[in-house]
Amino acid sequence: MANSTTVREFILLGLTDNHQFEVGLFPLLSGIYLLTLIGNMLIIITTLLNTQLHSPMYFFLRHVAWVDIGYTSTIIPKTLANIATGSKSISVAGCKIQSFIYFVLGTTEFFLLAAMSVDRYVAICNPLHYLTIMNGRNCSVLVLSCWAGGLSLILVPSLVLFQMPFCGPNIINHFFCDSGPLLKLACGDTRLVELIDFVTATVSLLGTLSVNIVSYVKI
Repeated sequence: MANSTTVREFILLGLTDNHQFEVGLFPLLSGIYLLTLIGNMLIIITTLLNTQLHSPMYFFLRHVAWVDIGYTSTIIPKTLANIATGSKSISVAGCKIQSFIYFVLGTTEFFLLAAMSVDRYVAICNPLHYLTIMNGRNCSVLVLSCWAGGLSLILVPSLVLFQMPFCGPNIINHFFCDSGPLLKLACGDTRLVELIDFVTATVSLLGTLSVNIVSYVKI
């Protein structure tokens, strides 16, 4: 029996193995992240304060902006902190939380974009019934369904992955805790997790893409 130790932290290799190049990227990443925050906050504030923008389309757009802020904030601040301090480590718990939140928010955005395409279809193809169909209650139900769908799709594969032991190498060849690199470090049979990930990706990507395509073809 080979000796094994439980991994307590992971090492993120980052964007490149050249630290000086990463330091040069720091202001660029910081600027992009700041612009992302400012742009999305302007969308949120404008659509809230301007009564002319109190329509279903901007209601969905506001939630997309919140999601954009969420999943960029899940990754970029930690990446910037690692570059600034020269440390590449992240705790196992922090890695799991980062991966879970990132994929929940990313999947939720796919659903929100599909809901927006349905909204445009109703607005263009059924204009006389638009306000009746896309009323406040139905829009709220759609948004809640998008959030619930993103959470439920990612919850099961994440729980299965996080129950697996990590007892070998702890180096992740990425700048954040992606599920693919994490699977390679798990000690055990990962075929079930890989199958669940494949089904989840198929449902979230192809399912929402199909809704978008059908809606715009009909338009």
